[in-house]
This record gives sequence, structure tokens and C-alpha cells, in this order.
Amino acid sequence: MNESGLVTKTAGDTAYVLFERTSACSKCGACGMLSGQNDITVTMKNLLHAREGDRVEVQFTTKNALQSSAVAYIFPLLMLFLGVWLGYVIPQDVFPVKDALAAILGIIFAAVAFLILKLLNPYFRKKFANVYTMTKIIEESGQK
Repeated sequence: MNESGLVTKTAGDTAYVLFERTSACSKCGACGMLSGQNDITVTMKNLLHAREGDRVEVQFTTKNALQSSAVAYIFPLLMLFLGVWLGYVIPQDVFPVKDALAAILGIIFAAVAFLILKLLNPYFRKKFANVYTMTKIIEESGQK
């Protein structure tokens, strides 16, 4: 899928590109833009040496974007459910209030999931690094 965005900042070989919601955004969601958002800024390699203010065309692979979203959102949710489920299946003589134990374990398991994601962040950064690729500069900012 190709979209155009505005380079808002550059740092070394990294570009920060702002995308505004289009009609296609409501159906896809691959970039991670939430339903209430009107824009999102993503980082990518500045392969074309674009400058701040340039409008660029960006190609992104929906598969990788959706996989990264699944890892970031679904894994913690599954861990939360696992913690809650364990809270209910542990015998009542171990912890007398099942609802409290389920809530506590759910929160602990979700926190552990976020910790795991934080520790694996370098791996996921490398794996999903090529989600966004700058393909061409559509309009230059006029800065030299």
C-alpha cells in the first residue's frame, strides 16, 4: 500500500513522517492509527535524503504492520486473560477471594507481557524495521 506523508523531522538517517487520515485509513488500520486519531507520525529510514517539509510517498507492507500490531496489542491481552483464568482455577483454599486473585494475577500477567515486549524490543525493531519504505519525494519543501 502506498501513502503520502510529510517529513516533519530528520535525525541522521531517520525520517519522521506525518500521515493524515484518508478515506482508506478507516478500513486498514495497518499503520496503527486509532479510530479517534486524525494523524500519526512514524519513523523510517531516510533512504531518499528527504528534508523537513518534503512530501514523500511511502510504501508499507500491511502484513508486517498487522503482525507488529498483533504482537503489541494481542500478546498483553492474552496474558491478561491467562492471569484472570488462572485466578479462577486456583483452589479456593489457597486464596479465599477468587475475584481478587483473578484481578491481581491478570494485572501481574499483563505487566509481565509488557516487560517481555520491552526486553524483546531490539528484536522486534529489527524484525519489523522494513514496514515503511520511502519510495519517492513527491514535493520538495524548497529548503536547500
